[in-house]
Amino acid sequence: MINKIQIENFKSIENLTLELGRVNVIIGANGSGKTNILEAIVMGAAASANKLDYEFLGNRLRFTSPEFMKNAFPNAKKNETKIKFLHGKDDFSYSLINDERDYRKWIDVDVSVSKGSQINKIIDKLFKEGYKEFGRDVVTSIMRQNASEKGISDFLIYTPELSYLKKFETQAQITPLGVKGEGLFYMLKQILGNKHNKKQISDIKEYLHLLDWFEDFDIPNGLMSNESKIAIKDRYINPTLNYFDQKSANEGFLYLLFYLVLFTGENTPSFFAIDNIETGFNPKLCTELIKTLNNLAEKYDKQTIITTHNPAILDGINLNDDNQRLFIAHRNKEGKTYVERIKSKPKTGTKLSELWTRGYIGGIPDNF
Repeated sequence: MINKIQIENFKSIENLTLELGRVNVIIGANGSGKTNILEAIVMGAAASANKLDYEFLGNRLRFTSPEFMKNAFPNAKKNETKIKFLHGKDDFSYSLINDERDYRKWIDVDVSVSKGSQINKIIDKLFKEGYKEFGRDVVTSIMRQNASEKGISDFLIYTPELSYLKKFETQAQITPLGVKGEGLFYMLKQILGNKHNKKQISDIKEYLHLLDWFEDFDIPNGLMSNESKIAIKDRYINPTLNYFDQKSANEGFLYLLFYLVLFTGENTPSFFAIDNIETGFNPKLCTELIKTLNNLAEKYDKQTIITTHNPAILDGINLNDDNQRLFIAHRNKEGKTYVERIKSKPKTGTKLSELWTRGYIGGIPDNF
């Protein structure tokens, strides 16, 4: 897993360090910088894959002109945006500047590996023997391969939308699952059609029973090549009636199905974010959803960062488990984003959701 991320000079962030667990929840007032943190990680992921152009970044973050991608605070002097990932003893550092020839393109100007590592010793030897450019190419190639293996390069921010989840026929530009929910049918078709996916199918259907009306779902036989739909069974409906499809399903079912596929998918990213996860769920389901995703993240070796504005999400977090972490994003008097980790719940018997809404742990507006 990624243990720590350091970010410098990106949007509202001047200098920020985030020490991660497996499932990480970030809360905060609107505009506190939660999404900026996620987008900075996307920039680092793009650098690790050498894809710092608009074609790659444009559908992954709120891409804007360079002066607004870097921090614009008074007296800001740093020209470079820096993102550093720590994975065990390995670190992956990227220093990004804007390409003056094309404002939509960014360049990684600093290729480096962990000091003292075996790779670094090889690189030092190449540099000393006069193979500087070759050594740099070796570093770049090794870093990209390692970053990909650690899950950094595949990092995405998922923000599923109901219109995409209901369409089903929409394929993802980003495969196998698009950030708005595209490609869900094709993943389900692959999962249900493979006899080796029994564990995954069982987990998806088990946790769909968080919805008390749910009985079963499948892909109907005899679909035309241009048809994309699933058959869903409501346990309260007369058993002689046909199953209904996703267009008739409520939004809670579709969002829950999407997250279950995301967390159990063999080909979905191992490290990803979900922005505003509460969409489509009532408070009690929000709490149970986080408990479920914690279980699945452990079982399927996923790591995630989640943002939310719904206090009920917090009641699904176990702060006694170091793999589950809660962070509060704030902006200080200068407007700079910083984060504070909440390591334990006060022994008051009060739920975390209530502590948040009452203002005891911060993360709520204080200007009204």
